[in-house]
Amino acid sequence: MKEKGDTYYLRARDDLIRLVPLSAKRILEIGCAAGMTGKALRERSLEELVGVELLEEMAEKAKPYYTRVFAGDIEQLELPFENCHFDCIIYGDVLEHLVDPWALLKRHRLLLKDGGAMVVSIPNIRHYRIVKKLLLHDTWEYTGDGILDKTHLRFFTLKSMRSMLEEAGFEIVTIIKRPHGSKLLKAVNWLAGNCLSGHLVRQYNILAKKKQ
Repeated sequence: MKEKGDTYYLRARDDLIRLVPLSAKRILEIGCAAGMTGKALRERSLEELVGVELLEEMAEKAKPYYTRVFAGDIEQLELPFENCHFDCIIYGDVLEHLVDPWALLKRHRLLLKDGGAMVVSIPNIRHYRIVKKLLLHDTWEYTGDGILDKTHLRFFTLKSMRSMLEEAGFEIVTIIKRPHGSKLLKAVNWLAGNCLSGHLVRQYNILAKKKQ
């Protein structure tokens, strides 16, 4: 089984940075890894950049790029910030690893100012490779990374992603599809009026705002 290497923790999430509003001056990143996303965000004129990382070794590497870094399980940590403190919270491939992401989002909603932004990326369990293996081969095998990463506790479709965010008090503003499939499949989808697009998306990146 292929496992995550250090390079997994050493990449900047430019795809998520593009969704972070330029007006955001106080940012909280959950799952900051070794801090490469924070390093890139530092090119903006921020007032505060806070990171949280499960792995202590990676949290140490991230410290030079953040105002503060907390190491530990985000579902167990009580962050020392007042309500409405942050302009934006980032969850890059985090929510699917949690026991209760629904409760965490509701709790973290309080940390965002009214109209504050949430940027998330979540893998799509409807991807055709997962469905194909399940339906044709009766296979549901966990892997070292990817959609069926063995550390994933929760699995989402776009519909269930929407439901989770709306239930937590957020309004979806932008959804970016990150497709992954052969040219043939993409052509078939186009000819079929894009009715298969939900099965070609490997991951969704979403910008949502806190409802007032």
